[in-house]
Amino acid sequence: MRVFVLCAWLLTAGLGGYLATVWIRHGGLRQRTAGVTRLPLWLVLGHVTLAVAGLAAWTVYLVGGTGASAWTACAVVLVVAAFGFMMLLRWLPSSGRHSHGGATAERHFPLAAVVAHGTSAGATVLLVVLVVLRRA
Repeated sequence: MRVFVLCAWLLTAGLGGYLATVWIRHGGLRQRTAGVTRLPLWLVLGHVTLAVAGLAAWTVYLVGGTGASAWTACAVVLVVAAFGFMMLLRWLPSSGRHSHGGATAERHFPLAAVVAHGTSAGATVLLVVLVVLRRA
């Protein structure tokens, strides 16, 4: 089960890497003016950095079997999921004050890729929590 979690996490990371590539290719890093982007750089980088850190903690757990790294990966993946959910809510179309950003980089995300990333992320979070709680 622990290796299955790793595979789910790697699938989620691969889909996230694809979305990050689309975002960067369409100028996501250059959109720093207020109201131009709906995905602030701190949120994107925080999501990616923490996801990699959580994956590293899970790998340490697989290799060494230490409970502390499993709990660390669990805590980190929950924060990553919260960041991802914040990005999803900002990505969804709205008629709010800052909705004029039709040309933002995140508007180029394919819906199927967003759904696939979110679904695999949800499965990963659930699996991590289940494995860690089962271990406790």
